[in-house]
Amino acid sequence: MLGGALASGGALILGERRASAAAPSWSADSLNAAAARTGLAYGAAVNGVTLRQNPAYGRALAREAGILVSENAMKLTYAWRTPENLDLSYADEVVAFARANRQRLRGHTLVWHVGLPAWVEARLRAGEGEAFLRRWIDAMAGRYRGRIEAWDVVNEICGPQDGRADGLRRTPWLDALGPGYVDLAFHLQHAVAPDAAGVWNENDLELDADWIDQRRAMVLRTLEGMRRRGVPIRRLGLQGHLYAKHPLNQDKLRRFLAEVAGLGLAIEVTEFDINDRTYPADLPARDRAVSDLARRFLDVVLDEAAVLNVLTWDITNRNTWLNTNPERRRADGLMQRALPLDEAFARTPLWSAMHRAFSDAPDHRKARDALRGA
Repeated sequence: MLGGALASGGALILGERRASAAAPSWSADSLNAAAARTGLAYGAAVNGVTLRQNPAYGRALAREAGILVSENAMKLTYAWRTPENLDLSYADEVVAFARANRQRLRGHTLVWHVGLPAWVEARLRAGEGEAFLRRWIDAMAGRYRGRIEAWDVVNEICGPQDGRADGLRRTPWLDALGPGYVDLAFHLQHAVAPDAAGVWNENDLELDADWIDQRRAMVLRTLEGMRRRGVPIRRLGLQGHLYAKHPLNQDKLRRFLAEVAGLGLAIEVTEFDINDRTYPADLPARDRAVSDLARRFLDVVLDEAAVLNVLTWDITNRNTWLNTNPERRRADGLMQRALPLDEAFARTPLWSAMHRAFSDAPDHRKARDALRGA
């Protein structure tokens, strides 16, 4: 199936050309419309299975979002389960859907330590890491060249807890290729798809705790080194998974964003959601707590002119990973109120808080347009 999957790109491109004349899909009162007034884009991760099975889900994504990212279909563990089976059918469907609706696309993710197929780990242990990494990035980033705004080149590489002087997380990629694998991945992505911005996507950089301070320091130190070495990184992705366990220190977050921007990098919020596990079961009280945390976070983030996109990790509460992850689901079994649409695709109080934050944000269109084109 390897050859067939790659060969199907011609039909995909033809279909996209036919759809490219269509008007943008998002409504005038949507999250993306509010965001676009200041040069931002709102978007969401797409569950490929739900997109296939539920037309209402597609209509909701089309109505609200100006940029999409495939939740799983472009990850190595889903796209290349066996050496002979590079299956990009779900990824192709997300790309075609976005094109038909005049939505931009992010790519997620080229290098991640989670979910490596056993056959890939065997290749890494056998000393074939660089050759495989080249083949994988060429296959994935090359297939969607010209259709992806930004690639999450590396995902969750920060790991001060592992005790290395450089702060990198210990992973099979690090074991196989050494710390240079990060720079290598960015150079490979840039060579294959230079039009797509290379992004380092990272978690747990937003809230306030000593161990989060250590993570932010590692990220800034590493970014400075990458810039000195001429690594083609253009953006930092803050995942934006928020929860009440740690407070949100707006001043610290504001300083961190300014320091990243001062390195000449753009910033994206890539996986925004609110974990309401410790909030009360009472729905109005829970919605107020979720909306308050979201608004305080977005008020800081949207002030920063280097921030280009805000994507939620899916769009409907029914699909949030927080409902199924054993460490994050609610003990009372209630569905998390993590995302801007409820299980029936109706707008929630969180949607309203996000819409107000986008509407009230300062207009940084000129700066953001320049960064998108950089």
